Amino acid sequence: MAYCVVPGGSILIIGSAAGVAAMSVEKIEFVWYMMRFSLMAIGGYLAGAEVCIAQYQLFGLAPSIR
Repeated sequence: MAYCVVPGGSILIIGSAAGVAAMSVEKIEFVWYMMRFSLMAIGGYLAGAEVCIAQYQLFGLAPSIR
């Protein structure tokens, strides 16, 4: 579950304090960011999810629930 929850804030630049600071310092507009980086962020997220699924299938390594 943590893998699914944590990247949600990383996909959007406004999801973290560092992202908000970057937007204000570099004068990044939200629409500009979404058009250029959201597909890369989603692609990275999906690739990581695929690795988790592959590890589980190959090695039987289930993520810890504790």
